[in-house]
Order: sequence, then C-alpha cells, then structure tokens
Amino acid sequence: MRLGQTLALFALILVILTGISFLGYHYLRLASEYRARNLTHYASMHEILEMLEANPVVHPEAALTLQDMMEDVDTQVHWCIENLSDLERRAFLVMGAAPALNLCEAAIHHTHEAQALAAKMLEPDAVLKVGAEGPFSLNLQLSQLIDSLQQMSLDFRPHLDLIEARLVRVVEAGTALASFCLALVFVVLSRQMVRSWRMQEEQTRQLNRMSQRVSAAMGASSDGFAIFDEQNRLVVCNETYRELSHAKPEEVQPGMTLEDILQLAVHAGHYALHGQTPEDYAENYNRRIETSGFRTETQLELSGDRHIISRVNETDFGDKVVTRSEITGLVRSERDQRHVAEALQEAKDRVEEQSLRDPLTKLANRRKLDRDLAERIATDMVTLVRIDLDRFKKINDILGHEAGDYVLCHVADVLRKHTKVGDLPARVGGDEFVILCQPGTTLKQGEVLAKRVLAAVLKPLNWGNKRCNFGASFGVACGSVGEMTASELLSNADAALYRAKASGRATVEVFTSEMRAEALAERALADRMLHALEVGEIVPFYHTQHDARTWELSGVEVLARWDHPELGILPPVKFLGIAKQLGLEAELDGCIFETAVQQMTELRDRSIHVPRVAFNVSAPRIMEPGFLETVRKRIPENRGNFCFEILESISCEEEGDALIFCIDSLKEMGFLIDVDDFGSGHASINGVLNIEPDAIKIDRNIIFPLGESERAQRMVASIVDLAQSLDVKVIAEGVDTLDKARLLRQIGCDVLQGFYFSKPRSFAELKLNLLGVDQDRSAL
Repeated sequence: MRLGQTLALFALILVILTGISFLGYHYLRLASEYRARNLTHYASMHEILEMLEANPVVHPEAALTLQDMMEDVDTQVHWCIENLSDLERRAFLVMGAAPALNLCEAAIHHTHEAQALAAKMLEPDAVLKVGAEGPFSLNLQLSQLIDSLQQMSLDFRPHLDLIEARLVRVVEAGTALASFCLALVFVVLSRQMVRSWRMQEEQTRQLNRMSQRVSAAMGASSDGFAIFDEQNRLVVCNETYRELSHAKPEEVQPGMTLEDILQLAVHAGHYALHGQTPEDYAENYNRRIETSGFRTETQLELSGDRHIISRVNETDFGDKVVTRSEITGLVRSERDQRHVAEALQEAKDRVEEQSLRDPLTKLANRRKLDRDLAERIATDMVTLVRIDLDRFKKINDILGHEAGDYVLCHVADVLRKHTKVGDLPARVGGDEFVILCQPGTTLKQGEVLAKRVLAAVLKPLNWGNKRCNFGASFGVACGSVGEMTASELLSNADAALYRAKASGRATVEVFTSEMRAEALAERALADRMLHALEVGEIVPFYHTQHDARTWELSGVEVLARWDHPELGILPPVKFLGIAKQLGLEAELDGCIFETAVQQMTELRDRSIHVPRVAFNVSAPRIMEPGFLETVRKRIPENRGNFCFEILESISCEEEGDALIFCIDSLKEMGFLIDVDDFGSGHASINGVLNIEPDAIKIDRNIIFPLGESERAQRMVASIVDLAQSLDVKVIAEGVDTLDKARLLRQIGCDVLQGFYFSKPRSFAELKLNLLGVDQDRSAL
C-alpha cells in the first residue's frame, strides 16, 4: 500500500473512531434522559396516589389538579416514544429495547384511561353520583391505574439499565476496534514513512551521483552541452559549449538567456553573417527556434570557416537541452569531395562525349547512333541510310592502312558536307557508315541523299601518286512511330544494303515491301528454328556418289534440308545463316550427324551398304569450341565410313596450326577428310598439301563447261594428274549429262556426282532407290 493510501485509511479510521465516540456519548446522554424522565414519572405517580388516598372523594378542584398532573405524565410517556427517530428506534430495538418500548406504549394507554377518569371527576354532579360512576368508585379505579403506571415505571428501570450497559459495551468495543485499527495503520504508516525516507535518501544519493556523472560527461564530451530552464536561462554548460557559442568563452555564464548569449556572440563576430546585420541574424535564428517549438537542428557557420551543428530540444518540464557539435572537418571534406565530384563529372562528360565519337573520323560512333536512333524512333518518323564501302579491303592490303584511314576520313568529310543540320552521320564499323536523317525526312529524300553521297564518293581520290579505287553501296529504310524498333529499322537498312551489293555494288537500294516480306519470312524462320530442331524438322537429304568406272554407288553427300510444315522443303541457303546468327550451328550439325548415323545404321541392318557418307563443314566451323566434342558424341562408331568435306580450305593457310590441329583430331578419331570446291580459287595446292586429304572434289563450275570448252577439259586433266601424284582420289560434282560422265571417266576421275545420277533426296526416297524401286537410271 502506498503512503497516500495509508494516510487516507488512517484519516478514515480516525473519523470512524470519532463518530463512534460522539454516537456513544449521544446515546448515553439519551439513556440518562430516559432515566431522568422515568424518575419524574415515578414521582408523579406517587404524588397522585398520595392525593387520592388523602381525598377519597375528589372534588372538582382536586380533579383539576389531577388532570394537570396526568397531562404532565402523558407528556413524559409520549416523549419516550416520539423522541426517537426511525434509525434510533431500530438501533434501540437491536440492543433489546423492545420490552421497554412496549412498557412505554402500555403506559400511554393507561395514562389515557386515567385522564378519562379524571375528566369524569370534573363533571359538576360527579360527587352526587353513586355506583360505578360514584366518586368512591372513580377514586378506586384511578388509584388502580396510577398504581399500575407506577409499577410500569419500576419495571422500566431494569430495561433501561440493560440498554445502558449494552451501549457502554458497544462504545467500548467499537472504540477498542477502531483504536486497534488505528494503531495498526499507524504502524504501517510509520514503516512506509521510514521506507520513504530511506528511498528519498537513496534517490538523493543517486541524483547526486548522476549529477556528478553528467558533470563528468559534460566536461569530457567533445560536443558542447548546455541546459536552460523554462525561462531560457542558462543553468549549466561545459567549456566546449562556451567555446562554440561565443568568441570569448568566459563571457558565457549561468543565468544568461539564449537570446543574450546569441546577441553578444553575434556582435562579437563569432558567426559568419554573410551580409546580414547582427540584429537580423539573431532575430532569424531566434524565430527559427521558437517556430520549431524548441525542437530543431541547425547548421551554423562560424567565422574563420568553422562549422557547427546546433541542436535544441525541450523537455516535458520546459527545460531546454542545447548541444553543439563542431563539423568543420566534415564540411571541408564534403566540400573537397564535391569539387572532386564536379571535376570527375566534367571528366566523365568529356569521356562520354569521346565515347560517342569515332576517334579516327570524328563522326558519331555506333553507341551514339543507337542512343539517338532509339530516342527518335519513339517520337518521329525516322529514315536511315546504310553505307558499306566496296573494295576497301584491297586498299588496306595494297596501299596500306594509312591509305585506308585516309579513305575513311575522306568519306566522313563527304558525309559532313552533304548532310544537313539534324542529320547524324556515324561510323559504325571498319568501312561501314550510317546516316540518321533528321526527323521528318521521307524515304524518297533519304534516297536522294544517298545518291548524292554516292556520286561524291565515286569521284577519283588519290593517295600520294596512287589512285584509291573504291566505291560504296547504299541501303535506305524508313520507319514510323510504333511501326518497328530501332533494331528492326537497322535490319531493314541492312537488307536493302545487301540487295545493293548483290545488284553489282556502287548502287542505292531502298527497302521495299518485298524486302520486308523476305525479312518477315526470315524472322518467322528464326522464331521457328529452335522448335524445328526439337521436333526433327531439320533432316538430312542425300546426294549419291558413283564409281566412275562401274557407276555403282560409292557414297552419299549429306545435305541439310528443312522440312517446313507450311513452306515445304527449304534448301540450306534459307536457314544456315539464321542458325549461325542464333548460335544454333552446333545443334543443327548434331541433329544432322545423329539422324544420318541412325539412317545409315538402318540401311546397314537391311544389308544395304553405303561405303562413304560425306558431311559439308567450313574451316571456321571446325575450329569452333565444342565441334570436335559434338562429332565425337553424335558419331560414336564406324567413323571410317564418314567423311568431312572442308569448304573454303584456303583458311588452312590463314588459320595455320589451329585448323591443322582440328583436322588431325578428326583423322585421329577415324574420320576421312575431303577438300571441297577445288579449283574454284577457294582451295589451293598448298592447302591440299597441308591437309593431306583422302580426296579432292572438283568445283562444279569447272565441270559445267566440259564438252564445250577444251580449257575446262585440260584443267580437269591437270587436277586429276595432281591428285594422282599425291595419291588422292578425285570427285567430280555437277555431272548432269551422260557425255560428261563418260568424259570424266576417261580423264581419270574416281567418283562422279550430279543430277545425271540423282537429285538430292530424302532418306525414304534413297532407301527405295537402293532397294531397287527407283529405276530412273535403269539404262545404265
């Protein structure tokens, strides 16, 4: 129980004790009054009896006296009943006063009867009456009633004594109980007061200790610390606060207000005012603090390029806690870092600008083009001119790279001269340029610009005393907002450029709906390519090879075809480039390899022997990572029956040891190696010597003129002689007539291949042919 509650209980018990005392006194006094009236009643009855005894015949004068005395008695008896309140009556009944009160009721009744007899005695002829109404009879009746009343007075006294005794016991018990409770509460109160004194003593000691700690912390703190009371007067502060608040720290003393300290410090030159008057500075600072409700944090600059953070916080009791931290080092460091960041940003901007420029021609580069193209095509119609220089590689190879750089800079100057403000000429590759025309340029205007630039590029250009012979091909495309992406627009311009190169170079081609259809078709094929590989739409076709002497089957060349569900059988030219762009060459090769091996195994199980199966592959493809592993997994056995025809074998001279290593690895696995397109200029004698193939295949362009050109016949004979000297077989492809077949057999070719014997066919057709169903060449 808390001290306040104990004190309240103490007061309550004291009030109860006092109430009991006063109540007991009151009832004892009331009992005394009853006793006194009882004595008076008894004395009156005795006096009336003596009067009746002295006057057997009561005359009217005596009767009148008796009546007055009876009224006094009646008043005494009624007082005993009517003087009590309901609460007092109940209390008296509880203490056993019921018999006494009943006596009082009976006394009132008898008194009324006595008064009635006394009234009869006052009648004028009362003394003359005889019998029951005679004076003697009335005297006797009245004496009996008075005697009864007197006896009632005597009987009332024991009851009164009992009530008084009980009242005394109740008062004594109540007083004792209240006194005991009061003593108990006093003991508890004393213990709590002792505990409170000890607690107060401990709190005082803790407060002193805390005060010492705060004082020690304030003295040791590197920050300024001060406490102001509710009237903003300084109570305590440390030395750091004085140093950060005034140019003369000793002038900051307890009792000064915040405003006083600020005014003195401002006039003493402690703060950097930056053009403000001292009064305005102090007023603005004070207003800022008051507006924030004395809860604010402010960065202030002091004189001498010093900086502080001032924090003001108000407690629940109205005191203000002010701290000041010096941040001069931090501010100066941030300022230095900001200067460095600005310098870095300027350098970054310069680098960014340089990164958007081609260092040689000073034109925009691909990055700049891609960014501007993406921005423009999102809001405007965009026309793009794609430029690729013709025969530029020969200038580098013959005249040197300096001449090549000169040509590139010349072309850049031409582009600058013939483009307008808003056009963006850019160099995007070695000899590739793009003009991003200004917004609103139509496709026709782009074509005119391209032709104007082409005419300027075709003008003679000398490097020293050497003529630089080169040209340029142009592709023009246009795209509207939302019609296509930047990548698609570039692809369209590329398609037009490729058409220009295919048309003979040094021309301008505009992207048309036909090209768009071709591009969409190619895109559709690209979208389906992976699915085609998964479901087996990429299938091998077989072109038979025949022994030149017996014309029997000596092998097949495996050619990739796409069995498209809608477009039918597609030749490699339609999808090999797409596979390369999508990085699916390995998957395509693996699919062809695995399917061909399975189908050849099926033929072998049917006792149909195909002596040799040849796959076409380019030298760069052989050297790609993973190719050798793909071949090893997809053709696990009977590798001596499989051959790789290497296209563009000139690469063996350019690639050197890398290609020779890969070819040797194929040979070590057991595969045969042929050199394809021999005599076309792609393959060379040196390449044949380096590769050491099992056979060379004469290019079909040399075979086609046979029978009509003696030069072609001599060339074939020379190749055959060379092959025989190297102990290498000769395969002739493009054999389309019987006369050519016979002539090639006569010259000495070992194997013949061409449409005369068969066209490339599916496996099902090949199987039927080999089973004897196909009789197309039965005449042989």
